[in-house]
Amino acid sequence: MLTYFKRNKKYLIFVGIILLIGLISGILYYFFLSEDIKISIADTLVDYNFRYNSIIKDLIIMSFLLVTSIFLIGIPFSLFYLFYEGISLGFMLAIFVANFKISGLFYVLFYIFINKLLLLFIMAFFVKKMINVGRLVIGMFIYYRDSVVKNKLLLNLKNGLYLIVIVFVFNFVLYFITPSIFNYLSFLIK
Repeated sequence: MLTYFKRNKKYLIFVGIILLIGLISGILYYFFLSEDIKISIADTLVDYNFRYNSIIKDLIIMSFLLVTSIFLIGIPFSLFYLFYEGISLGFMLAIFVANFKISGLFYVLFYIFINKLLLLFIMAFFVKKMINVGRLVIGMFIYYRDSVVKNKLLLNLKNGLYLIVIVFVFNFVLYFITPSIFNYLSFLIK
């Protein structure tokens, strides 16, 4: 695992920058909303059930990115998806801090740690595979008889499918585990 980080240091820094820009954009977006919308969001939080359910969303998005990466347009979509995840985390962070102050910060940090951190790491790895797929598709056009390029392409596609299955299983487990965890932590946002 440590060797993976060393080999992909520049890529991980790039992904970190994309997520950080998205995080800052999400925070800024919240603060530029009108007061009426902020009040509506605060009212929604009072009765909201915090059951984590991204099973279908992640399955559809990852499948879409896998297919579109074969046609090369999946590369910018994959990078934009990481940016979108950063925006959603920043927006969520701003909402909870604005409405519940320091206890909201702790609650949302627990939420991010349990529900999002590992998934973001897997998504970063998935996006790397999709970039490789796009790069190798270009290689197939240039070196169409090269079996090494073809084998690498198939390996990256297969690894992408494995990552989709891993995310599906992880989301399925979270769907049943997180309600009890966040019901226990609900005192932070009362």
